[in-house]
Amino acid sequence: MSGKDSGFKGADVSTQQQKTVVEPQLMTKFEFASPEWIAALRERLEYYTAKEGPGLELSLCEVFTGVPKHLDKHGNGIIAWHCIIKNGKVHFEETAIPEADVRTEVDYTFVLPLARKVYSPDAMHEVEEMTAKGVASGKMKPTGRDRSKVPPSFVGMHNDLAERTL
Repeated sequence: MSGKDSGFKGADVSTQQQKTVVEPQLMTKFEFASPEWIAALRERLEYYTAKEGPGLELSLCEVFTGVPKHLDKHGNGIIAWHCIIKNGKVHFEETAIPEADVRTEVDYTFVLPLARKVYSPDAMHEVEEMTAKGVASGKMKPTGRDRSKVPPSFVGMHNDLAERTL
């Protein structure tokens, strides 16, 4: 993917995929990128990976820069996570990796509205526009080897978290 590609073009957000999983534990809301949000992300990664089955192989990494001081546990203004999914298992760490199938480095304040947005067919044009603005301004740096490896069902994971993100 080139540095100018938002990575969202052609995203498949069909009606079936946009439905979020309604479970009692999904009622709790928390601050974006907080320890509680990271824990929920990890749980959702495991849930959606299990739904995909053992054939899924994927690596993901997000790096949030300019994070609020009260969330900055390392004192460097960065919160990062990555996961490597292989043989139906999720290996998750709160660190960045230099390369992944999908890797995004993004300013915390810039990405917050996207983190809260439920992806639906009607919303994707706005998501693509916001992402393109982030790339153009340097606030979002999507890189990666193969975004197409992300299963369409993972939109549900984003939406589950979006509905819970303050």
